Amino acid sequence: MEEFPKVPDSGQGLDQEKEEADTEKLEEESKPGKISEEQLVESLEKKPEHIPTPEEVSSVFRELIGKEYIEGRKFEDEQGLYLYEVKIPGDSADEETEYAYMRKGHYQEGASTATEIHITYYKNGIPISGTSAARYVDGKWIIL
Repeated sequence: MEEFPKVPDSGQGLDQEKEEADTEKLEEESKPGKISEEQLVESLEKKPEHIPTPEEVSSVFRELIGKEYIEGRKFEDEQGLYLYEVKIPGDSADEETEYAYMRKGHYQEGASTATEIHITYYKNGIPISGTSAARYVDGKWIIL
């Protein structure tokens, strides 16, 4: 029968090995030109995200709608455009379709977990359905 190595009863041997491994890791990470995986992830997360300009959003509206539209609310903050709404008439006089761009974040006018364009269908001024039409991912618009 195969014997397994004995582990010290006090556990001190394991603690010492872990401490030595941690010290080696810290020494390796502190060398010039070396960064830890955690530091790399943090630096990537801090990379400023491109915020679409009103012109870029208008271009996506034109692609999605394919005809003239009426501009609605358009709001910007210190970072740029965060809300832009346009409307088109529906098939009948009591119908209307709204295309709304919202940048990821929380605002007085609402919140969004992603930068996207959402479509809301109205009948007699009441929203009856809706769907996501486009999402801004890694600097590119994805039509859904």
